[in-house]
Amino acid sequence: MGITQTLGDALAGRAYQLVGVVFGVAAIAHFALWAQAPDQTLDTAVATGDVSAALPEAVAYAQGHPAYLLAFVVGAVLLVRQP
Repeated sequence: MGITQTLGDALAGRAYQLVGVVFGVAAIAHFALWAQAPDQTLDTAVATGDVSAALPEAVAYAQGHPAYLLAFVVGAVLLVRQP
């Protein structure tokens, strides 16, 4: 049995987990890039520990980007689901 066949067998048995990781990483990367955008104050509010300024920004992200929140939740569910 070659290395490619062994790797293929290992990945084939974990297809849902791989999709879950991809969804989760994409959602986290989008949030991180959004939070560091020049027109957003979330990064500064979190760095200073100002929860009262960070909360409205987080709510604005959730309202403006619900698909990424859903992708994160679906990714987490796929990652921890039992076969």
